[in-house]
Amino acid sequence: MPLDLNHNASQEKFAVLSDVQNILLTTNINETGKLQKICDKLLQTFSLDLVWGGLLEANNQLFVKGAAGKGDGHIKGLLLNSAEIPANGPITECINSMVPVHLANGFMDICKQFFSNLPSNIQSLPTQLYPLTMDNRCIGVIGVGTHQPQQPCTRSLLQMVVQHIGFTLGLLRSYMTYNSLQQDLKLASAVFDCALEGIFITDINGNIQAANTSASRITGYPNDELLGQNPRMLKSDYHDVQFYKSLWQLIRKNNRWQGEIWNKRKNGQVYPEWLSISPIKNDQGEVQSYIGIFIDISKQKEAEKRLIHLANHDKLTGLPNRDLFLDRLNIAVLEAKRHQQQIAVLFIDLDHFKYINDTFGHAQGDQVLQKVASRLKTGLRENDSLARMGGDEFTVILQDFDNHYDVEITANRIISTLDQPIFINQQEVYISSSIGISFFPEDGLSADVLMKRADTAMYSAKNNGRKQFHFFQSAMEGYSSQRLETERLLRRALENNEFLLHYQPQFDLSSGKLIGAEALLRWQRSDSSLVPPNKFIPLAEENGMILPIGEWVLKEVCKQAHSWQQGGWHSFRIAANLSARQFSQAGLSSRISNILSDSDLDPKYLELELTETAAMQNVESTLQTLITLKQTGISISIDDFGTGYSSLSYLKQFPIDRLKIDRSFIADIAHDPNDAAIVVATISLANCMGLRVLAEGVETEEQLSFLKMHGCHEAQGFLLGRPVPAEQFNDSYLANN
Repeated sequence: MPLDLNHNASQEKFAVLSDVQNILLTTNINETGKLQKICDKLLQTFSLDLVWGGLLEANNQLFVKGAAGKGDGHIKGLLLNSAEIPANGPITECINSMVPVHLANGFMDICKQFFSNLPSNIQSLPTQLYPLTMDNRCIGVIGVGTHQPQQPCTRSLLQMVVQHIGFTLGLLRSYMTYNSLQQDLKLASAVFDCALEGIFITDINGNIQAANTSASRITGYPNDELLGQNPRMLKSDYHDVQFYKSLWQLIRKNNRWQGEIWNKRKNGQVYPEWLSISPIKNDQGEVQSYIGIFIDISKQKEAEKRLIHLANHDKLTGLPNRDLFLDRLNIAVLEAKRHQQQIAVLFIDLDHFKYINDTFGHAQGDQVLQKVASRLKTGLRENDSLARMGGDEFTVILQDFDNHYDVEITANRIISTLDQPIFINQQEVYISSSIGISFFPEDGLSADVLMKRADTAMYSAKNNGRKQFHFFQSAMEGYSSQRLETERLLRRALENNEFLLHYQPQFDLSSGKLIGAEALLRWQRSDSSLVPPNKFIPLAEENGMILPIGEWVLKEVCKQAHSWQQGGWHSFRIAANLSARQFSQAGLSSRISNILSDSDLDPKYLELELTETAAMQNVESTLQTLITLKQTGISISIDDFGTGYSSLSYLKQFPIDRLKIDRSFIADIAHDPNDAAIVVATISLANCMGLRVLAEGVETEEQLSFLKMHGCHEAQGFLLGRPVPAEQFNDSYLANN
């Protein structure tokens, strides 16, 4: 739900100004007593753990005269001299700079030796030091300790209170030696006229007899235009007659009223202020006049509005966040029930967004999210509610549509809009989206159910190829729980040794010789069932498990390659797939070099395969990584060639050895002229660039004949050999060759 600021709590905090003023103007309490009462008041009002106040004595010694809260008995009465206040310490910094200073480690940041005897929970209590200042000089320090983070408006109010304390205490100290009535009157006049708060003194009829400088500053009226007038001249239309009647009834009953009131300045601007009105009585208890003390709280109100906005909007994109979206969805559901209308909830997830963060960095990833948010807004109507749920997830509420086809049009428009390239640092970045859609009332009668089912439909869209939308269907209900269970088992699979490798042979098409094998990952669970790669590899990519799994694959491949090398196969390489997340991982080359060294494998027997899409994500970074990898002596191939967005100007710079034509082009080369043309062009391109070409997915004699006829160098596929475990590979292929 949206942030609900406690209005009464805010009023209580603003009231502390008038309470502190009353403490400071109390004549029968000395300086130490006033500081102690102020510490007690601040502790109670702001729910702090510890408050202490110290004043500067001779030789810049800080005498702690008041303390309240946890461990106050250990603090009060301390006299800190130059030994405990080093010249470069935080207290000296606060005194000299006259700005607040934060002590992350509390008293330990001041002097560890001096405060080592304090209880441990007090020693390191995070503390904010506020300077007590007057006439551009510091007269002391207020320390505020709390484990709870403070809101900006609370810190501003605390600083305002401390400024007022310092100013008034400074005046009191300056004039405390004057005991005559005349000097007391001068002091009161100085406090009155120089106070940060506006002050009115009126007669019993409400006519203003005195107004200080701050009153003129806040209201906009010069002093001569205020004197003799009634404060009702400031009245706005914000409050009704009953409000003012209740106000005066409470003054007569309680001898005081304080609260928030909206008044109008001379220029007509309506503003909020915190006002305290008290009667001034003579010795007989008769009211002689009234005093009103008020502060302009416009900035605090603006800060509250900003906090509310920040609490309900995403800072990066400016879109409503999860809380505000769910609040709006609940309201939309209530309205739909009342008017018997439909609602559609769209759950949008960006495909492979982690690759962008891993490749370009989070700063550029944030730019992509901002551009995605902008595109989504332009693709929706004004009355559609768009939000960012977090990460790369966005949601939309659609209302006022006639049928499901209208929603389908919107979903297709979103997919098409996000399919256009995004330019980051003058490079094209391609991103797509998967969308799940649920409807009220057919898919759910509450916001929670609608969200859950839209999320389920989104994962169904991802699992079926991404870059599409799915309407929720009841058959999807078990998918989310199944996915969570698969992820749980996947995290245990590595430590339980449930992964294994199968090897698919690769042949030279001109000689028919076995020249290598591709290592393919398999997951055999403890019940001996095999989990298909397309069921767990995308999940491992998403949750980061692909990194430890990928490293395990490389280690196993190098061990096996070394074993076959020792067995006499000196022209036999093994290819291992490198995921996009692995490729963007820092220190990849060093990690691979260590694996080669540990397995005692000659690097020429290892080939790494990188998909075309991953290679083109960040060309400059890809080029540097490939150069470093190539220097180790390994071979490099581009996998799934033809399915990405390769630029030949970039491709020719890459230090690669081989292009692997994706199986999707091989499947119909004997019957589809377009696929045939692509394959022939790829072979020709590779020959011109001095690269080898390997065709994947060769399953028929027609395909094999076509590839041989057009000069394809190498091939693999079910026609030539299925992937098998290493032991079976030995028996089926190595022994026969």
